[in-house]
Amino acid sequence: MLPLPESHLPYTDKYFLRSRLILAREGLDPRVTMQVFFRNGPGVVQGVAEAAGLFRAYSPLAEHGGTIMALPDGSPFAPLEPVMHIEGPIQDFIELETMYLGVLTARTSAANGLAPPDLAAVAAKAGAIRLLVPDKSLMYFGARHWHWSMEAAISRAAVAAGFDSCATDIGARAAGLPAGVGTIPHALVLVFAHHVGPDHATREATLAFDRHIEPECGRIALVDTFNREIDDALDTARALGDRLQGVRLDTAGELLAQGGAPFDGRAFYTGRGVTVAGTAALRTALDAAGLEHVAIVLSSGFGNPAKVAAFAQAERQHGRLFDALGIGGLFDAWCATADIVRIDGRDLAKTGRGYQTNPRLQRIL
Repeated sequence: MLPLPESHLPYTDKYFLRSRLILAREGLDPRVTMQVFFRNGPGVVQGVAEAAGLFRAYSPLAEHGGTIMALPDGSPFAPLEPVMHIEGPIQDFIELETMYLGVLTARTSAANGLAPPDLAAVAAKAGAIRLLVPDKSLMYFGARHWHWSMEAAISRAAVAAGFDSCATDIGARAAGLPAGVGTIPHALVLVFAHHVGPDHATREATLAFDRHIEPECGRIALVDTFNREIDDALDTARALGDRLQGVRLDTAGELLAQGGAPFDGRAFYTGRGVTVAGTAALRTALDAAGLEHVAIVLSSGFGNPAKVAAFAQAERQHGRLFDALGIGGLFDAWCATADIVRIDGRDLAKTGRGYQTNPRLQRIL
């Protein structure tokens, strides 16, 4: 186990740092339950004790009555089975998600036979993606996909190979950039859903971002939390007007995006998750509403060059679809995922990601 850095802040995805600031200024600090799982498996989990150490070092969660329930290191788990439930005031640990997921991912990947990322291979894949979309903005979003101790080196490799930015300050500095980038995570939208209801939570979260974050940071709304990608994009765009620079699609792989098409055999064009069909439907809706200035940022699965190539080909055939990609998967990993699933004791989660009990979890904090 490596000595911890003096501060977690440089290793944290920028959108979590901005979310913590927004929540503090808005006076929002509900008690939430965060659920952590792996899509991979069956396998054995590792990194649990190390992840708990991050909370002891950087968070007042325990002092405020928060708890962590988890499978102990070495425990077997099944795909989608909760391996950890974190409960407590959201402001106490929203900034730690990047680091604890990275620890769980790296240690569990190693325990199940995966080697650490090879920097030459990372650069080669990043460079291949850049060649496929030479005119698009590419952002490295993979800090949570491996241990924090490698974030600087991986970010440097991605940017040297053609990426424009990365999500952490430590990665940005290593790559010769001024700071990490990022706007709104699902967690912020869900807290606003608890505060104002889900119907306009995306809009209200983005308006709060607009109130509190420096104007030179582009306003990019995350619009897939409740699987109403088109409706929430239009609602948010009408509220912000010219201040809205773009919207981000990150539709979960379990869901058909609003405006998407059922799978017809064409990989990446139709089916669940972020697809050409769903993206085209959103672009058409924005343009029809006179919102051509609103860019579309895509994330989820774009570390796969075949997916990037499919979107690039679709754009050549049909016209403008997207303007930027957020990419985390530049190497193989068993990626841990975290979702808010309860707020103040009430079930509330992004569509498709509800609370699951697991009697095998043991209290570790």
